[in-house]
Amino acid sequence: MTEKNKVFTKHTAIIALIFSLLFTALFLLAESPSLTEGLDSLLFRFIILTACGTGFFFLIYHSLSLLLILAVPYTLTENSKQVKHIPLFCFFACMLGWFPYFLYEYPAVMTPDSINQLEQVLAMIPYSNHHPWAHTMVIKFFYCLGFLLTGNPNSSLAFFTIFQMCFMAACAAWLIATLLKLGVKNNICYLITAFYALLPYHAVFAVTVWKDVMFSGAISLFTVALARLLFFYPECSKSELTLSGTIYVLSGIMICLFRSNGWYAFLFSLPFLFYAFRRHLKLALTLHLTVLAAVLIVKIPVMNAFQVTQPDFAESICIPLQQTARVICEDKELTQEQWDSVHKVIDTTYIKDLYAPGFADNMKELLRAGDLDYLTAHKGEYFRLWLALGLKYPGSYLRAYIDQTIGYWYPDVSYTVGDIDGIIANETGVTSQPLIGGPFIVKLKEILQKLGDMLPLYGLLFSMGAMLWALLGCIAVILAKKQVSRCILFLPGLAVILTLLAATPVSSEFRYAYSLAYALPFYLLVPFIKRDSL
Repeated sequence: MTEKNKVFTKHTAIIALIFSLLFTALFLLAESPSLTEGLDSLLFRFIILTACGTGFFFLIYHSLSLLLILAVPYTLTENSKQVKHIPLFCFFACMLGWFPYFLYEYPAVMTPDSINQLEQVLAMIPYSNHHPWAHTMVIKFFYCLGFLLTGNPNSSLAFFTIFQMCFMAACAAWLIATLLKLGVKNNICYLITAFYALLPYHAVFAVTVWKDVMFSGAISLFTVALARLLFFYPECSKSELTLSGTIYVLSGIMICLFRSNGWYAFLFSLPFLFYAFRRHLKLALTLHLTVLAAVLIVKIPVMNAFQVTQPDFAESICIPLQQTARVICEDKELTQEQWDSVHKVIDTTYIKDLYAPGFADNMKELLRAGDLDYLTAHKGEYFRLWLALGLKYPGSYLRAYIDQTIGYWYPDVSYTVGDIDGIIANETGVTSQPLIGGPFIVKLKEILQKLGDMLPLYGLLFSMGAMLWALLGCIAVILAKKQVSRCILFLPGLAVILTLLAATPVSSEFRYAYSLAYALPFYLLVPFIKRDSL
């Protein structure tokens, strides 16, 4: 038997087949409109899609087979000369790489979402969990500390920005420390350090007041702490277990409280996490019940005590809302009873003008301008309406769903990443006051941001879809290696993507999937780590 046949077994071929079919399905879903544009005949459409799908399948299948032949026998060699200061170097390299952006964007980058949270901090508007209240309280702590020491709104906000930069740099350093502990070589760790310190969108996000930034750091912390428990428990020392367990719990709490979909992602992951630690249920129960107890205390008695209002129902039905609107905009036939239900909650006069594939905010605002309370009180009636229209017009629903989610699962989607600047006009007293500037700085920033469009392979780091495909490829390698227990390490990040595919308001918002980018180096190395897991 040849060396190739030893690697490419029937098991490996099945893994390649399954993932090739998945990638082919995603390709056809994304490209079918352009492939069949101008063709009215269903037969011609079928022939074109079949031909293109078949060609793409064989291309992916043979590419993935080659990847598995090379990857299955490969394992990272152990690091015999570990440089223990690399995590500290990573921390300061990130701070140094991001500091020019901090000076250029001083005191921070702030969008309407950021201003809304700052207005809550300053008691200009009531507390709301529309933007996670727990994250708002973190902003408030550092803003108030800064104001106590400086009395200046801009300097006060800068306290939070510097804290966020330190937190994200510490997340990267913790990841590097864990890779070193797992035997990854020094040069790879230095390369990953450059990934965090030099990639421009990391710097932009580090100085942007968004919940998504610290949430992404929390996903990275949680994943890495999970890896430490998976690979080192129960042989690790008591101090190491305490450190890993504490970071696991704290990052788990942050995941649940810093984005609403993080709570659902955690709950979705919970059964799989318990299964992964089925031989150590005492540890699993202690960690996860602590997270759940802390989160529920904050979500119920604490938020009630501070009179925090919760997001309205419209936030959770973005995709059904877009699908129903698509049917109406395409002038599909509705019964009189169905039209009556629609008109009870929304004015359809301007729906065609406002409907935007891939952007649900217009429909949400139109719904809020109607009778959202009636919809909330009659969820069953509108679920039946949504289901009936979906069964009658599945093509419209599928196209609406694809348009609403495509940026998260298909690589060839165009959108900008990290091109935000300054602070929008507001009444909070904070204004953009760059500490460095000039034509050279502005032009350099523009070039760094546009390099993703100019350099194809480098540009993959700016694509959520490409990173998701890379993650799926890593899972394929792990399954081919029969290291199924390691799949749990991909679950927190993958669960976040699944929640976006269930309820995203925007089809291609990079910050929503930033957690995937921040943990990407770890995902790429997991299949090749030379260590037994639980």
